[in-house]
Amino acid sequence: MIDDPNIPYPPHGDETLPEKTETSSPVASHPSARVDDKSPSPGFESVDAGTLPAPPDADRARPTPESQAALTGKAPSGSSITGTTVPADSVPGPPPKSPNAPPPNETPEEKRDRLARVIAEAKARKEAAAKNTSAPETEGATSSSVPGGDRPGQAHSSAEPPGGATPAIGDPVKSPSQSDLEKAAKIADAKARAAAAKEAASAKPPAMATPATSGASAAAGAPKAPVKKKEEGPKPADASDHPLVKRLREQFDGAITEAFVFLNQLSVHIAAPRIVEVCDTLRRDAETPFDYLSDLTCVHYPTRADAPFEVIYNLYSISVNERVRLKVATNETEGVESVTSVWPAANWMEREVYDLFGVPFRNHPDLRRILLPLDWEGYPLRKEYPLHFVENNWTTKHLPEFTGVQQEQLEQRRGYGLEILSTPDERRVRDLFRAGKEVMPLDRK
Repeated sequence: MIDDPNIPYPPHGDETLPEKTETSSPVASHPSARVDDKSPSPGFESVDAGTLPAPPDADRARPTPESQAALTGKAPSGSSITGTTVPADSVPGPPPKSPNAPPPNETPEEKRDRLARVIAEAKARKEAAAKNTSAPETEGATSSSVPGGDRPGQAHSSAEPPGGATPAIGDPVKSPSQSDLEKAAKIADAKARAAAAKEAASAKPPAMATPATSGASAAAGAPKAPVKKKEEGPKPADASDHPLVKRLREQFDGAITEAFVFLNQLSVHIAAPRIVEVCDTLRRDAETPFDYLSDLTCVHYPTRADAPFEVIYNLYSISVNERVRLKVATNETEGVESVTSVWPAANWMEREVYDLFGVPFRNHPDLRRILLPLDWEGYPLRKEYPLHFVENNWTTKHLPEFTGVQQEQLEQRRGYGLEILSTPDERRVRDLFRAGKEVMPLDRK
């Protein structure tokens, strides 16, 4: 191919290019010009469609730029400073103040009345406009012949611009809509209800006015938040109808003082002199043989003068998978009969109760302390026993006397969580004190 912009069509074979004539259009000679290859069908003849009919208002004068400038107060489009001058009397001035505008010092009552009046007037105008729209055309009304269409039922004045004057935008009084009216009505109704509630609250006299409540008169009418009632926990229930309790009361007259169930756990109070008989019977019971003593412990009640201690026996039946709790009230003078003859495993359990609570067990094979030294004074699990470190006869007898500095160093160790009571660590500390060494160096110099 030959890329020559001066050649409109590329040569093909022996074809010759058409000669340029003076009447040829410059567009046709352009290299990018295209030829319409759509030709009419054979036998088609073009017929002239004629001219369009004239508009119905063709005989009426059209508005000129000067007339539009006189109506709008603006110079015609495209004019300069020296263009057409707009008459001063035709320029509109500032819009007049609306009669419904709020006064400077308007009270809430006046504002409510003004809004009600505005809403009523807007509704009246809307109803009147609806009636005029539905009514037939009057004889004096003529159709507006302005470019843009005819409006039946609306008089036309040559002084008004085409289409009529547009009302002010954003003023619901001049151009009310359904949403504006509903919004204004809701606002007025809400303000009226709030004012009525406020007046009713202020007019209601305070009940039982006292000097203590005079300062809180503003909050007297406000409702108080409901206090959530605290849920009550489970309570023990009487277990006199329990089958095991019935069998024990039939066999041991007067030995069962009380029986109750708490959280599905049966507890039976037994008289202290009959505890061994009841335990032996429960161990040999045919229906529920309680052949396992799972635990033996004690509880201290300092407020009980006659029986401050309560020894508790937790029994378990392996074959039936049943549990029962026996309770015996006693004091440190009378004590309780030992049940080692029924369950030999009660030996060390009773010794522990004796060591920490001081409850004696009669007929025990080896009743002595098991955790503390034999000559220790006091019972650590009683409620009146002090929780802090005490110097008693045992420490004075078996350990050397502490000086003030040594006592401070020992308290420092306990402050760091290093508990040293009657243990090998404490005896080692005593040896360090005898040698004149310090357990922990003091911070001060």
